[in-house]
Amino acid sequence: MATYNTPKRATAFKFYIGLVDQANTKLLKANPTIASGDFQVSKDGGAFANLTTLPSANPASGRAVMIDLSATEMTADNVVVQCVDASGAEWCDQLINLQTTANQLDDLATA
Repeated sequence: MATYNTPKRATAFKFYIGLVDQANTKLLKANPTIASGDFQVSKDGGAFANLTTLPSANPASGRAVMIDLSATEMTADNVVVQCVDASGAEWCDQLINLQTTANQLDDLATA
């Protein structure tokens, strides 16, 4: 199993977030509605583009939202994921910045 201590450049990366419920900002939104365009990625300050894989609640109907970035989406030093509810009324906006590294701890054994 890979070590996920730092996101690795040009390597697919999966992580989880919680989306804050707009109706009660003390709670995470359970089973949030996620539509195309709600989640976008910017690489090294470039224009935002829709994610290849639409995030989803995982497990189904839960509060954890799985974001699965492709190797292409991770080919940058700074990867910014923008989360904006297109309908504007269910969950709060969020930005996530990932700074990638050329190698992870697992790579030391093969270096």
